[in-house]
Amino acid sequence: MGLIEIAALIVAAISIIHLWIVRKSHHHKALTIIEQIETDENLKRTLAMGIYYRFKNKETVQTKAGEVVEENYSKLFIKEDPVTFERFVANIFEKKFNGTAWVTNPSWDFGVDFDLTVKDKKYLAQVKCYKDDMGYEPIALLHSNIVKEGAAGGYVITTGSFNKNAVNYAHSLKDIELIDGLELVEYWLEGVKEVDKELIGEIEEA
Repeated sequence: MGLIEIAALIVAAISIIHLWIVRKSHHHKALTIIEQIETDENLKRTLAMGIYYRFKNKETVQTKAGEVVEENYSKLFIKEDPVTFERFVANIFEKKFNGTAWVTNPSWDFGVDFDLTVKDKKYLAQVKCYKDDMGYEPIALLHSNIVKEGAAGGYVITTGSFNKNAVNYAHSLKDIELIDGLELVEYWLEGVKEVDKELIGEIEEA
């Protein structure tokens, strides 16, 4: 093997090592950022608000000239609809509980947006992209479905929070857990952090 070939191999080896270090550094930095967010209440509240604006229904606004138009968003933002929000939340719950989620058809969900199977037990979930505090009505509807289907329990999830009547009603049922916007963000961050940890492990094993 000549000097040119040896030099080429050395350069290639250095490039691979550099790439490995950069990738490892990137994922470690990502984990550090996530851990900082997890300890900052205001950042989590901001993320919860961002999730709401990402998935809420588009609204119309009236211009100064009196014209009614659909509100616009910056091209920087991710804009999806509440139906996509159901799949977003279902994916978070799959990772959180190591289960399997099935999103129902929006036209016949009857108060159940997805069901989650964990260790052969079935849980039902109702998801709301709300900016206001939720009342007890969606909880009552979900509970009737839990009884009807013989499910182990259920979750009512919102980007906002719950009013006092909703909280008291859920506590009286004992088989429904309320997940507000902050908890949803925490579940989401846990899943993102777990993925980064797995990637770091793969890089370190390579």
